[in-house]
Amino acid sequence: MKPSPLDRKLLRDLWRLRWQVAAIALLIACGVSVAVMAYSAQRVLVRAQEAFYAETAFADVFAHARRAPTSLAGALLRIDGVTAADVRIQEAGLMDVPGLSRPAVARLISLPDDPQRALNRVRLVRGRMPDPTRSDEAVALSAFLDASGVRLGDRLTAVVAGRSFTFRVVGAVLSPQHVYVPAPESLMPDDAHQAVIWAPRRAVERAAGMAGAFNEVALTLAPGASAPAVLADLDRLLAPYGGRASYVRADQPSDKFLSAELRELSTSATVLPPVFLLVAAALVNLVVTRLVEIEREQIGLLKAFGYGRVAAAAPYLKLAAAIAAAGAVGGSLLGVGLAAAIVEQYRQYFRFPVLEPQFHGPAFVLASLVAVAAALGGAAGAARRAAALSPAVAMQPPRPTSYRKGWLDRLPSHAIDQATRMIVRSLARFPLRSVLTAVGMAASLALLVGTQFLFDSLDAVIDRTYYRAQSWSEAVSFAEPVSRSALADATRLPAVYAAEGVRSVGARLQAGGREERVRLVGLDPDSQFSRPLDARDQRVPFKGGGLVIGEALAERLSVAPGDVVRVAVVDGRGPIADLPVTGLARDFSGLTAYMPRRELNRLMAEGDVIDSAQLLVAADQRADFYRAVERVPTIVGASSREETVAGWRQAMAEAFQVTISFFVAFAAAIAFGVAYNACRISFSERARDLATLHVLGFGHRECAYILAGEIVVLALVAVPLGLLGGVGLSHGLVAAYSRDEVRLPAVIGAGSYGVALLAYVIAVGVAAALVVRRVWTLDLVAVLKTRE
Repeated sequence: MKPSPLDRKLLRDLWRLRWQVAAIALLIACGVSVAVMAYSAQRVLVRAQEAFYAETAFADVFAHARRAPTSLAGALLRIDGVTAADVRIQEAGLMDVPGLSRPAVARLISLPDDPQRALNRVRLVRGRMPDPTRSDEAVALSAFLDASGVRLGDRLTAVVAGRSFTFRVVGAVLSPQHVYVPAPESLMPDDAHQAVIWAPRRAVERAAGMAGAFNEVALTLAPGASAPAVLADLDRLLAPYGGRASYVRADQPSDKFLSAELRELSTSATVLPPVFLLVAAALVNLVVTRLVEIEREQIGLLKAFGYGRVAAAAPYLKLAAAIAAAGAVGGSLLGVGLAAAIVEQYRQYFRFPVLEPQFHGPAFVLASLVAVAAALGGAAGAARRAAALSPAVAMQPPRPTSYRKGWLDRLPSHAIDQATRMIVRSLARFPLRSVLTAVGMAASLALLVGTQFLFDSLDAVIDRTYYRAQSWSEAVSFAEPVSRSALADATRLPAVYAAEGVRSVGARLQAGGREERVRLVGLDPDSQFSRPLDARDQRVPFKGGGLVIGEALAERLSVAPGDVVRVAVVDGRGPIADLPVTGLARDFSGLTAYMPRRELNRLMAEGDVIDSAQLLVAADQRADFYRAVERVPTIVGASSREETVAGWRQAMAEAFQVTISFFVAFAAAIAFGVAYNACRISFSERARDLATLHVLGFGHRECAYILAGEIVVLALVAVPLGLLGGVGLSHGLVAAYSRDEVRLPAVIGAGSYGVALLAYVIAVGVAAALVVRRVWTLDLVAVLKTRE
């Protein structure tokens, strides 16, 4: 089909403005790619989650007890709304792993006698399942085997509940409860030291001393069943057996972390694309407005020859739509690549059988429609002016601009050179365009600054959490609360200089109709290894038996010092008490409340006990220390502050590196697109003026200075706006992306400002250079000839 004359004009305009069109399309591509990437990655995770949960019969409700008889399983199944119940044994201990200096924490779980009817089934990925008739075979979580270097066929020995359990690894499995496995001290994965092992029930009964008993419950609920009612009945049944408060799937650690990641992807898809599309719409407005101005005569001729208002405006709207369509197609391809990179990163943290990139068609269609609408919105004003032009007015020369003296003209001639005067006058002549250009470049700098803060924020979290608030080097946890006198035994371990005891329990804090699950930590008032700090890094003192709670927790509960909260402990007897809030601590990980340890012991109606110890250990003798720890049967967990910090840094740096790379590239694209289009429009408007100046004796450098000076001034004006916007954006990202596990402070260091400014200067400089170089190739004859 032969294109119409106006369509041929459109194609010529697209080719003539190809570099400006490409710059704008790049911005649209960035916005579309973020939406496609986020929703595609989200779809991958959701589908993998749904398929894996369905395949393995992942439970809806979970609970733990100290020791309950297996005969109780029937009563659990009779709870109203429960359709299936599964009871198992789970015990923790330490396990020496060849090649690791620190022992791994081993969680030994019993396999069901009838796997087909069980909940939370494991999926075999390598090897085979254990022979039920043997007591020395087990399967292990695939992530642990991969990270620790343990191979199928290797023999390992774990000390569980004071008993030695030796087994041979015969298979590698995946588990719906352990899609994400956080380490106790950091809440980040430490796969090499987190060994989850499944063995036949009879073998686990002997190893844990739990014959005819269980300590872990999983339930599935019927559609429409009341979860709170089921939780209440379950807690009542397990209470005589040391039951802890039951919880739903949303509070299960692995599922909770995955759900938080899914929410973050949704946030990215809804918050970031509008930034790119708004800037792109502003640039479309500048380009199309300029095009309508220089084609006034052609528009008049079209109307004189019988073309109507719609026909006159259509080429400009089609131009905007073509730019948006090109950006959308490019954005979809870029988004698929970014989604693949994100999914590849997720494989390191989320253990699903299948996790392959997928293209999210609806996200592409919706993002493309929004992009086209934004571009058409940017071109609408100029197209409306083209449609409104009458032939008689359009074919007349435009009315000359009315000039008057300004503050610049009142300055002495020697105060400012003539070239600089030209720059300032040009900016003042088009104030709206200057403002839009400056705002666009400020947006790019704000995005650069607002995302670079992540690295500084991570450093601040680590420094405060592991070096200011805590100063221990190693920590051990006990299977059961033990007398504080165990600290004396701990100090006799090799290389231990000092030790302090900690008692912690799970609890629900309630205030004003709000409730939060927290870790209630009991510390000695004069503790040196762990202490709550306020915003000024000063110790928050304990007052009586009151609570010191984190600022984030206080905000969620809407409480302040002096208010009273109800504390419902979910461990042991589950005591309930109303305690005052005596102080606020600034912490960045988890939801934690602190109180004097002896007061917590009194609340729990127990003696002077602890359940973990924080130690100061000689760094050069850590291997001897850990060998000794493995021989202490009551110790079931060990962690190192230095290894925890190193794991934090590695995990967060890998996660942030990909994200920051995206943001830096996208922000640079905004700066480049805005600067290039502003320079290109200025050059097209002033080509005749620059050529005239060159004929009058101005050199190429002076002409280039006049052209580039405008964008340099606007870029400098945008710097303070961008820096302030970056600070605001960092606070917004903190609010949007903070989760229970980690809350990032809005901290921006000098280095981050430097990196952001460097990327900004490079992007603007490259854009300006691409246009300014045209000054040296101006065809003076063609530019200066009189237009007939």
